[in-house]
Amino acid sequence: MFEAAFGTAAMFIGLALYFDIRKVAGYAWLVDIAVFTLTLWMFHGTYAGMMTGIWAGLIFTVFMRLIRKCVGYKQLALRRKRGELLPTVQWEMME
Repeated sequence: MFEAAFGTAAMFIGLALYFDIRKVAGYAWLVDIAVFTLTLWMFHGTYAGMMTGIWAGLIFTVFMRLIRKCVGYKQLALRRKRGELLPTVQWEMME
């Protein structure tokens, strides 16, 4: 059970690293809910499967919190310049 949970969490961490980890960490609460729901759906059917999904979601959540604290994160920001009609969208580094 724990091996499957660590493997699943490692897979989701690898996906987060493939995409820019700082951009993923900027929306950690959305990603946490998505990963938790997806792991529960993937392993539903047995008690051991549900526990595997819960542990994988918990491990991923702890990893995302550590990344936000240690590395920082980026979030989308709308910036409007004087005289322009449409704002520009940029990734801003938060710490």
